[in-house]
Amino acid sequence: MPVYGHTTIGRLNGDPPLYRSNDHELNPTNIFGAAHVPGPLGHVWPGSGYQSPFQNFQEPLQVAGNSYSPVGAILTSTPRQDNVGDLIFAINFSQPRAYITSDNPKPTFRYNNLTLYIPAPIVDKHGRLSQDGFEPAGGINWAGGDTSNIITTLTADYGKIFVGRADMNDPFAPGWWVIRVIPSGNGIVFTPERNWGEWYYIRINQLRAPDIAGRYMFKIFLGDSYPVKGQGPHLIWSAMPVENWPVLLVKGEVDPAIIYGTVKYGEGAGLDLYGKPVKLPGRVRAVGVACDPLTGRPTGRAVEARGYFNASAEGHYEVEGVAPGIYDIYASAAGLPERKVAENIQVCRGQSLNLDIQLEPGPQVRGEVHSKSCWGPIPWRGELPITIVIYESDNYVEENVVCQSPINLTHAPYISYVSGNTVFGTVGLEAPNAPKIVAFPWEGPISYYPYTAMAPFNDPFGVYNGVGPAQVWWVNPTGSLDPITGLGSDSSTFRFQFGAQRYYGAPKHFSGMVPQVFGTWIDGLQPGTYLVRAYVNGYVQTDISGSRFKDYYFTVEPHNLNVEFFIDLYISGTLNLTVHFHDGPAGMHTKPVGGPDPGRFLVVEALDYRGSLAAFNFTYVTAQSTSAVITLNGLGMAGVIPPPDPRFGVKYSLYRYRGLRDYGIPPGTYLIHIYMRGYIQASAPEFSLGGLDQPIAASISNCEASLISTHMVRGGGINVTVYSVDWQDPSAQLHWRWKNAPAYILAYDMATRTFIDVIYFWTPSGGWSIPKVDSDYSTLPHHDWRIKYGSKASRLVTNGSTVLERLGPDLPNIPSPYPMQAMVSTVFMQSSMHIGFLYSSLSYRSLNYKSSVAIYPGQYAVTCWTYGYVQEGVVRLGDLGRCGVAVGLGMVADSSIKLINGVEFNVSVIFRSEGLPIGLPSNMSMRIRVYDERDVLVAAASTSIDVGMVDESSSFGFFADDKKIFGAGCTKSPIPAGTLKVEYKGLAGLFGYVDPIAGTEAVRRMTMFSADSGVWGGSVTRISGAYNGGWQVIVEMAPWYNQDSFYPPPAGLLQGEVHQTRFKPILPYNHLGPFELKEVVRLTNVKLADRISATVILDMRGLITGRTFFHNMLGDQRGLSWATLTFEGPTRQVTYSLDGFYEAYLPQGAYKVTVSEPGMKTQNLSITIPDGGVTRVNIYLKPSGLPIAEYQDAKTLLALTSAILTIELLLYNRRRPKRIRMDGTIESAGS
Repeated sequence: MPVYGHTTIGRLNGDPPLYRSNDHELNPTNIFGAAHVPGPLGHVWPGSGYQSPFQNFQEPLQVAGNSYSPVGAILTSTPRQDNVGDLIFAINFSQPRAYITSDNPKPTFRYNNLTLYIPAPIVDKHGRLSQDGFEPAGGINWAGGDTSNIITTLTADYGKIFVGRADMNDPFAPGWWVIRVIPSGNGIVFTPERNWGEWYYIRINQLRAPDIAGRYMFKIFLGDSYPVKGQGPHLIWSAMPVENWPVLLVKGEVDPAIIYGTVKYGEGAGLDLYGKPVKLPGRVRAVGVACDPLTGRPTGRAVEARGYFNASAEGHYEVEGVAPGIYDIYASAAGLPERKVAENIQVCRGQSLNLDIQLEPGPQVRGEVHSKSCWGPIPWRGELPITIVIYESDNYVEENVVCQSPINLTHAPYISYVSGNTVFGTVGLEAPNAPKIVAFPWEGPISYYPYTAMAPFNDPFGVYNGVGPAQVWWVNPTGSLDPITGLGSDSSTFRFQFGAQRYYGAPKHFSGMVPQVFGTWIDGLQPGTYLVRAYVNGYVQTDISGSRFKDYYFTVEPHNLNVEFFIDLYISGTLNLTVHFHDGPAGMHTKPVGGPDPGRFLVVEALDYRGSLAAFNFTYVTAQSTSAVITLNGLGMAGVIPPPDPRFGVKYSLYRYRGLRDYGIPPGTYLIHIYMRGYIQASAPEFSLGGLDQPIAASISNCEASLISTHMVRGGGINVTVYSVDWQDPSAQLHWRWKNAPAYILAYDMATRTFIDVIYFWTPSGGWSIPKVDSDYSTLPHHDWRIKYGSKASRLVTNGSTVLERLGPDLPNIPSPYPMQAMVSTVFMQSSMHIGFLYSSLSYRSLNYKSSVAIYPGQYAVTCWTYGYVQEGVVRLGDLGRCGVAVGLGMVADSSIKLINGVEFNVSVIFRSEGLPIGLPSNMSMRIRVYDERDVLVAAASTSIDVGMVDESSSFGFFADDKKIFGAGCTKSPIPAGTLKVEYKGLAGLFGYVDPIAGTEAVRRMTMFSADSGVWGGSVTRISGAYNGGWQVIVEMAPWYNQDSFYPPPAGLLQGEVHQTRFKPILPYNHLGPFELKEVVRLTNVKLADRISATVILDMRGLITGRTFFHNMLGDQRGLSWATLTFEGPTRQVTYSLDGFYEAYLPQGAYKVTVSEPGMKTQNLSITIPDGGVTRVNIYLKPSGLPIAEYQDAKTLLALTSAILTIELLLYNRRRPKRIRMDGTIESAGS
């Protein structure tokens, strides 16, 4: 990669001339000298060489007011023409010596995971882009968990790479893409032994650029930690400082313009603020039609550019990458509604337009909520969180939410803020935990309230999603109103306020695009009518009868300064439910639940006549219990968890998990469903099969408590023993071949072929665990089982899924070791994992309300998946095999499984260039795959995950020149540079393996089981599943690092994961790697338990590399990013330039090369790639003289007249293809 100046978001401020510090190594205002702030440092390519638009300290100058021509930028896409390329992220460590102290002269920095947020397009309910971002192209489905285009030096194990979309309540980046990587090897470390010189890389291939121009940032979090302050004298090291996040400019034309200025308070603000810069987060949009950069005539292409600013920027904004065109300018800030501030503004290429803006504060919204019963006002029924939500419609769904009161979005149980934790006693929060005063603005350097310190300061009460003056968001029957603000709770009333009159109004549009750690508000309420709901557990917003919902609304008129209203909440009914546990159908006697574990969770749901969830709760039932009592009073405040669980005393809202807010139960009749491991809800007294899964009906009235009891009967159980045997008939037992390999025993309902459970076993010291085979024995469990695991260890018995007990309602919060610098949050993990039964009712029941944590009477099949072994009749996951068992109520049936040792491969790999042996040119990962004749993957291993890591001293696994390699990742090298020969010994199937094309299996491997398996071969005896065909061996490698350094990266960094199969590469966007398999390696069939060897010869491909240039409007040379290079010859390959640099590995031969970039003349070349050689070709593209077109047919659009301008502005807000509809709204141009 080329070495340029490196710019991050730094620390934004309102101080000219640079308006920032700590963004660039040479910025003279840097607090820490000529470097970025100390700590982990993020990079993105392209993006190298980009500089802030006001820098004046490094050539080439590209500043606003001089010759604005940003380096390291990519072009936008258009709705009909994608701009596609690759991104490479890197992490190193800035200024490590700043951390040296006398107590720690050689500090080492360690991080066990990485979370990368990438901006994503969000389309609102009207089909308009509320924000733009990147998205994978070519059918890659990140929303479905497809990680195939993500390659990293952190790990080659795709079971440790996750991708998905953050929900719209994510505290850091709502609606963004989230990539999470759990490193292999030693984790992410920066060590004094290497002079803290480690670098780590993540390559993301084939991304589509945003349609909207602007500066995009990428949020990087290490070790599940986020910083709680900027980097300062008391250094942060447990998280990546926000100042060190990387940025990338997306521009609308080859030579763009910039609009910048200051957002200030207008006449509607208080006298002390009028004309001063706003000290709030916000956004400026330029919406218009592009003009021909040369002639200035409109082209008809709709264009937009946006700039976001945080509170510390003090109103200074920059809209970069603006295509030459005619624009209307819109601006907003938190609580200051968006308005058109300028129209018909024309900007030319390279122009810098200074435009100061005035905004008016929106309306302050105040309200009172009253606690009432059927007989009048009544004290609040307890200390409870309250949420106030403002909607833009009487359709009370999330996509209509405009604004809501603050809740803690970073830590479970995601309810109103507390000081301490949300641990409840009998009547409210358990001391010393208490409701927390919170306010907005967050990090605003201005004093809005009389009870705070004098400015300048950071509001000590401010939170990123606060909405008004400092107050608590809890009701309390013993509370009193704040003596200064009059806000908060007294015994029966709750007073709240959104906004502060003439300072800022009620905010709206929660966005993660603001350059700071958290998402925050960027807009305010426009004139219109809004509806309000108050959500409190056990209360309903109805008339006095409780049967009719009551809307509360307010109307914002132009120039309104304040609106007020009142809301009545009525106490709903309560259902006290007693559940009796029975062992079997005979008699009414209750029996203890029993073990082997200390207890289990009982989950209760109440469904209304439409099948909607109206009430939910769960409790913990001890093994000694014969019955349980649980209360239903609606949604929220769910759960009873006993000590010593770290979640002891915590009660949960379902809002972050299922989008269900705290509420009471309206009057009516409900069906009560109950779920607990090993038990089935039943009607008394006969407990017949027809009486199973019969919910009990309960009628509930407002203000009244009902008592009801129901029953659960013990379901069936299955006790499994697994044998290692040979293939003969009759078979003989053999010791397990592999030591400590996990054995995943799966149970299926034979009638429906439905997966029921993976069998865990219980030990007091280890909890629920997957059993592992032991090579000293031939059975599982073996006769020394309880000697090894303890006398109370369970056998391999299932009476239903243990998922409720293993995972619990949600992960417990993790204590932050350094809370003054960074906090630890499980949000990063849960964005992709969703561990816990609160996330989905499918954790414990099916769609037809049948329990999925109990075993019903019937016929069941059991299968076992473990490395190197096969089971008769079981070839694919879901096959039932021949091990069936009949199960009845209250009984445990025995079953046995016989596993046969499968085929074993020994693979040798040697490397050649031009027919001669060579050593590897760099450290590389290796992936070995074996396919059968049906192109089914039957065996695989990578240098980050294989059976060799189970026993480090074993003779199985990867060997590089006879040195064992396992668990490679980060600084733990895969196959070292210089290696002449690699051997894999004992490749006998799949061990914990997740293929790049099957990244969606990563969550299953992490939370349930891995489909470890052996390889079917031939058999002399008749065995169902035996395979008589041959196999093909394929090896792929990807460069990670040079031999003796982490930077610069090696040639072809992380290229080569093209996933070659017997027929073709199915991931071509991952680019060819340095080596090719010229000679097909096919193996003939062998019998079960036999071994076969193969030699694979990898030949070095040729490398073509060089630079891609163009000259800007002033004749300055610039590197091209995301220029497309297409190679047509013996193969067809596509690559993209990064910061003016490109490279591609190609097989030997003659190629026609096409180099294209919008706005440039396409160039065609003819080249010859030698076998294993390096070809260097620099490419210069000349401007086409044509503007970038929205459509492929640019000439047609150029003939359009200026009358199209108006039409295009109207059409710009149409729904664009391929966009995923998400929550969030925006006021569009001209609306």
